[in-house]
Parts: sequence; C-alpha cells; structure tokens
Amino acid sequence: MSMVHHPSQLPVLVASNHLPVLLERREDGKYAATWRGDRLLASTMAFSHRDLFRPSRRKVRFLGRVELEVSLQDQPAVNEACAAISCIPVFPSAETDVATYDAFCSGPLRAVFHNMVHPSTLNPPSHVQENADPWPAFLAMNKDFAVAISKAYATGDILWLQDFDLVMVPHFLARLVRPMTVPSTVGLFIHVPFPSKSVLSTLSHDRDILRSMLTVHHVGFHIYEHARHFLDACEALIRTPPPSMIQGQLVVHHNGKQVHITCAQLTVDAARVERDLASNDSVRDEIIRWRQLHKLIFAAVDVVDELHGIPHKVVAFHQFLKKRPEYASRVLLVQVGVVTSTLGSTQHAQEVRRLVDDINAQYPTPVIVFDVRNDRMPTVDRIALWRVAEVFVSTVFAEGLNTCPFEYLVTHRNATGLAILSQFAVARRILHGATIVNPWNIHSIATAMEATVHMSLKEKEFRRDCDVLSIASHTPTRWAATILSDIAAAASAPPKKLDVLTKPLTVEHLLDLYYKSRGRRIFFFDYYRTLAPDVSSDFGIVWPDVPVDVLSSLEQLCRDPRNTVFVVSGCNCELLSDKFGSVPGLGLVAEHGYFIRWAMLGRAARINKPWELYGDVFRVNASCGKWREKAEAIMLMYVDRTNGAALEMRRSSILFRYASADYGFGLLQARELLHQLTAAFDGWPLSVIQGKDYIEVRPEGLGKGKIVKQILHKLHMDSIKSDEHPASSSHHGAIDFVWTMGDDVADELMFDAAHDCGHAFNIAHVLTCTVGHKSSQAQYFVSDHVQVVSVLASVRAALTKTSRYRSVGDMQSILAKHVLHHAPHVTYNTSSQLDQPISSCPILARKPSAKALRLRGLYIQPLLPIYCLSFEYLPM
Repeated sequence: MSMVHHPSQLPVLVASNHLPVLLERREDGKYAATWRGDRLLASTMAFSHRDLFRPSRRKVRFLGRVELEVSLQDQPAVNEACAAISCIPVFPSAETDVATYDAFCSGPLRAVFHNMVHPSTLNPPSHVQENADPWPAFLAMNKDFAVAISKAYATGDILWLQDFDLVMVPHFLARLVRPMTVPSTVGLFIHVPFPSKSVLSTLSHDRDILRSMLTVHHVGFHIYEHARHFLDACEALIRTPPPSMIQGQLVVHHNGKQVHITCAQLTVDAARVERDLASNDSVRDEIIRWRQLHKLIFAAVDVVDELHGIPHKVVAFHQFLKKRPEYASRVLLVQVGVVTSTLGSTQHAQEVRRLVDDINAQYPTPVIVFDVRNDRMPTVDRIALWRVAEVFVSTVFAEGLNTCPFEYLVTHRNATGLAILSQFAVARRILHGATIVNPWNIHSIATAMEATVHMSLKEKEFRRDCDVLSIASHTPTRWAATILSDIAAAASAPPKKLDVLTKPLTVEHLLDLYYKSRGRRIFFFDYYRTLAPDVSSDFGIVWPDVPVDVLSSLEQLCRDPRNTVFVVSGCNCELLSDKFGSVPGLGLVAEHGYFIRWAMLGRAARINKPWELYGDVFRVNASCGKWREKAEAIMLMYVDRTNGAALEMRRSSILFRYASADYGFGLLQARELLHQLTAAFDGWPLSVIQGKDYIEVRPEGLGKGKIVKQILHKLHMDSIKSDEHPASSSHHGAIDFVWTMGDDVADELMFDAAHDCGHAFNIAHVLTCTVGHKSSQAQYFVSDHVQVVSVLASVRAALTKTSRYRSVGDMQSILAKHVLHHAPHVTYNTSSQLDQPISSCPILARKPSAKALRLRGLYIQPLLPIYCLSFEYLPM
C-alpha cells in the first residue's frame, strides 16, 4: 500500500539553467562544490535558493549546468561533488552549441520576454545567414535538460522548472519514449515578464513555446499582468478557450487537459539579510567606508543594458542638482552596473561612463559614482550599500523578479529608508510605501528625488513600515510552499466541467417629490463612493473624508424635524463617528446594521447617542462559532495568491478585499472565492456577499436591506402611535417620502427593502437611486460621486432659499408648485408689520419672537414685510 504524502512533504526536483553552486577544482584533481546563494536564476542578481526551503523537511534537489567547462573524463567527479550537496549537474551533449544557446537566451529571447522587439528579429532575409538561426541550439539544450531530468527523476517527485530559458523542456519531456521516466507532476515558473502576443509573434516559434508551456500541470507568474499576456497569447495564437477559475487559480483548457496558473510574488528572507548585516565583518567594514563620505546616498544596482534605464536615472539626478545646486555637496548617486554576457552590455557601460564623467566634470567633487562589476555583485557589498543609502532608485522599463528593493528595505527596518520605483517594476505591487515614477519622464524622477530629501521623518517611517509589513507577509518560504502546493493540486485535480437600466435623476423631480410630501421623510445614504469619493491609495484601503458640501447638505436636511436621515455603511462605528460625527441629528448604521446610532432631534441633536447592538437577531448560533476561522482559512488561500488583496476582520463579519489588486484578476479571484464560500457554508445561518471590490461573510440577520426594513417598520409603528396622540411634540405624520442612494451591490438590497416597505406601509413617494449608470433595482441613477455632491448641493440651496425671506412672487411660485394641491383655498394678504400687528396672522401669532418663524419650510423674519396666509387646509 503506497503512502500518500501531504504536498508539503513531497520531494522536489528544481531545474534551472544554472546550479546555485560554486564548483572548484582542487590541486589533487578532485572537485569541490559549495553553495552560491545568488546563482539559481540568471534573470536576477539577488535571489537565493536558501530562502525557499529553509524550514521545510521535504527532500529538495537541484538540477542545472555548472559554470566550469567539464571534460568527459571529469564528469563522474563533478557528479560526486555535486551529489554531496543534493545537486545534479547537466552536461550539454557534443551536438549542442552552448555559445549560441547562451547568446539567444541573453539576447533575442530575453528581449522578447521583456516585451521588447530585439533588432535581430527585424533583419531582412537577405541579411540572415543559413546557419544563423539559434533555435536548433535552444532546442538541443532543452532536450539535454529533459534527458537529465528523466534520469534524475524519482517516483513522487515534483519537477519545478525555473524561468524562460527552459521553456521547451516540457515539450521534450512529453515525448520521452519511457513513460516511467516522465515526471507526473510538473510546474514551470516564469520569473521575467511575459510578452504581449504581438511581441511574442516576432519569434518564429511562438506557438511552439506556448504549446510547450501548456504541457505542464502548472505555470506560475509573479504578477497578473504577465499571466494576462500569456492567456491573451494562448487565446489568440493557439485558440484556447477563455480561462476559468479554481480555488484562486486561473485554469486554461488545452488538448483535453487543464493547466493551472498562479500569480504570486516573493520578497526576501528578512532574517537572513539581518543576520548578514549584523554578523558579517566585511559588511561592517564596507558600511564604515561609505559613511566616511558624510553624504546622503541614492543607491542602485542594475544590469547594464537598455532595459534598466540607467542613463535616464543619471540624467534625472543631474536635473535634480541643477534645480537645487545647494545639494551638490551633500548628496551622492551610487550606481552599480553589472556587465553581463548580454549583447551590447559592455558598450552600454561605456556610454554610461561617458555620461557620468561629463556630469561629474561640472561639479567640484563627483556627484555620481558609477561602479562597474563583472557578472555579479557580492551579497556583502550589496547589503552594505543598502544600509548606508537613504534612497533606493529603480528606473527599469521592463522587469521580472528583482529582490534588491526588498533587501534594501529590510536593512532599514530600524532606520528610515525610501524607495523610488519605476511603474514597470514588479515590486511596486506590494511596496505600497514606495514612490512610483514613470522612467520615461525625467522630470518625474528628478521631482521624486527632491521630494525624498524634503520628506518628513514621520512620513518616511510610515512608508517604511508599510513596506516592511508587506515584505514580511510575502516571504520566500511561504511563496515556495504556495506554488508547490498548487503544482501538486493541479496534477491531481479532476477536470472542471465546464435588468432594466435606470433613469437619470433630476433635481427638479427630486424637489417635486420632496415638496409634495405631507408627512415624515426618511433618507438612507451609503458612505463610500456615494457621499465620499472613490479613492485609490498606494497604501491600501483608505476611507476618504466626506466633502464639506455633503456634510452641509446633510445638516440642512437634518434641521427639518420631519426629516430622518441615516448613513448606512459596512464600515465600523469608529470610522462613521469620525466622518459624520459633526452633523447634528444624523443617524448612523455601521457594519450593515450590526450597530446603529439613532438620529437625535430637537435640542438633543448635538448629543452623541451611544451605539446599539441592534437586537439578538444578528447573533450566530453557538453551533456556528467556528465560522470565522473557517472563512478566514479559505480567504487566506486567495489572499496569498492575489497580489494586493487583503483580509479585513470586523466584529460582525470577515472580508476579502481586492481593491488594491489588479482589478481584472481580483474580480476573477472574487468570483471563484464566492462560489467556494457559498458551498462551504451551505446550510449555515450565514450570508456570502460579493460587493464592488470585496467578498464578505456575515450572519444572515445582517444586511442593508434588513436594517432599512427594521428602521422603516419602527418609524411606521411610531407614526401609528403618534396618530393616537396627535398633540405629541414628536408627531410629524405618517411616512410618505423615502429616498435611498448607494453604489454597491449591498445597496441593491436597500433599494428592494425601500420598495417593499413602500407597498406595505402605503408610502406615497419612494425614490431609489444608484451611483453609476448600470443595471440596478433602483429607479434612478446619478453618474458618479461628483453628481451626488451636486444633487445634494442643489437640494441644500433650494431648502436654504425656501427657509429665507421671499418676495410674493417667490412664495406664489413655490406654493403654486408644491402646496396648492394640498391647500384647496389659499389667499395672500400683504401688509407691513407696522400697519398690521403680527397677532392678526393666525399662524404667526404663536411665535412673535425675533427668531426666524417657520411655515411649511418658509422662514419669515419679523423685521421685514410679512405676508400672512389664510387658508382652509394646509398640512403642517
């Protein structure tokens, strides 16, 4: 009986172009292999395999090429040396043109994967030699890897292929003659960007690459943009159907099998970086050397090529100094350039050197240090530079995995450090405290550099703390465990079987209904994206302040004792109190009805009434006490696979928020999460709700619709009791006007509740309005928050106008439009207050004070001419 292993215990065979080892030949002719932490991936300089599996008990082996050229006779000795540290060397066959393969990977293929057209792909046929095609060499090397993998593979292994230079290995693995040597679980992770379908098509074998990638069980990318390009290319070039979703993963169906796709980003092992920083004497010596300069250092480490934008960075720094010459003696840009085998790298370094020399010649002392390194920058030197630098600068035009900004920020855990990142940098997705710039815009880079110099200490610390928290939540070990678990799950997963538009709201119509109202008016407004703007923030979810105009409009509505105004939101009590506490008489509903603060009228309007837990109906049964833990576990699985997503814990509910994630991918994740949560809590007294940018699990008794019904029912019953005691000061008649407005899916329930209560309680005027032109249960729509502000401002202006002093024409116009259908007989008698005592007016005689006097919404000042009204019937 075979033992079934948990995914975290399955052995792993990691295949990469280069082994993460340093191979040396000793004097006795034998070889010694030692770990080299930054050598696993050729596409990045600061990625250590040691960070991936340190706490894991699983068996991990590495397979790849060694740096030395090994003769046939020495291969057994190299095998033995590498086996001592669980490594398996790949020796290219004699037929493989290694030089052509390396040139193709570092030149045309690398450029295309970074979404750039390489010049070699544009050569006309007359300039192409018969033997110049590098594709055969690329295939030969990938075939050599496939053969080596088939020999090293053991039953139960997870094969994890790394990066684009092994992209054709799956093609050859699928065609091996011996089925027992074909890995049963294969994953491929692309650490560089994936090109758009148009750029990918500049490669003559674009479809072969896609088909090879679709023979694995799982493909991984760091961010969704890269996965989206891959999916678009598959749909356009090999006609795959649109992807589906399974447990937070995209799924592509091709040739009867499904390929799972995960988008997840890793950072660095902060503990390892901090140990290197604290315990390495060489690091301390290097730090001392840099600090002796006594300058504020801007630092960067980049490969010297056209993708990393070094000239743009240098020119922007010069522009910054030209604008602020007083800083020339106080700041220094340290740019480390790593020259690689990439075509033109050496020439590019020479051009940067000339540019730097020209700039330095304009100052008494050098303002830019350009340090050229061959192949790699040692970890010791890199960490020491990060520690002394005040600002990290990246101006890349296209980038895959780059852990340098993460290393830099970890070294500043206890000190202020800022990152300026290109908008094309992958790290921007999780470093929310970084300043994002367009690398093509020299002025924006220079402005960002100047801003970092003047930034307050408090803001620096806040930005650093945001980034340090993000790094801590995206550790390499967690990333590796997630990807390997997804690969194992993908290999064992069974195939998955595959309104009426509203009308625009006009102020005229709204006021017409408002003034026709003879009784009590009730208002329900949503907070976010309705009364407050929809804001996007680099620091995650930010709840914006409510505009002053809106607060003034709410206050104006609350002044009328016949109006009862509620703000109904999913936010917590503290937030709503902070945003709306200044409005007297305003009612607040928090967490979709879990808490409520009733409106206070009259002299008590400015008293902050305590929040109430609105009834036991919202409590979950004791048997369901584990629902929060279960919901959290499911949501965390999606948070780990959705860059920018977050978990929000409330007293009444738990939410998966994806507002800061890529919208398209976040929406796909949310839909799948909705299905999984619905199935998981089937039969539980819980509701699973999908909002505009969140998924929420909450008790059944919660919801904007339910709380609106509860409030309207209570007020309706109060009006019935008041009818029995009409002399009561709180009597304002029955409810005959309800206005609800919101933008979210949760607000649709509020609209339904308003309509239902309108029918049940015979409410004359029910007005529902959604924000945004879309299919909705609402009758009307306004285009956006700006129009919400405009509508409320118009209402406020109209109410303010009617509450002040009018001419006879104004009053006749208002009363003719809004009152005459309530007053069968109205006459106007005009006289000055000096000619006729105020007591002669039967209504105004009750309030002969100098204060404004109210009559049907009209405030009349006794010091001006008064127009007394006599009538047979006018409801108050």
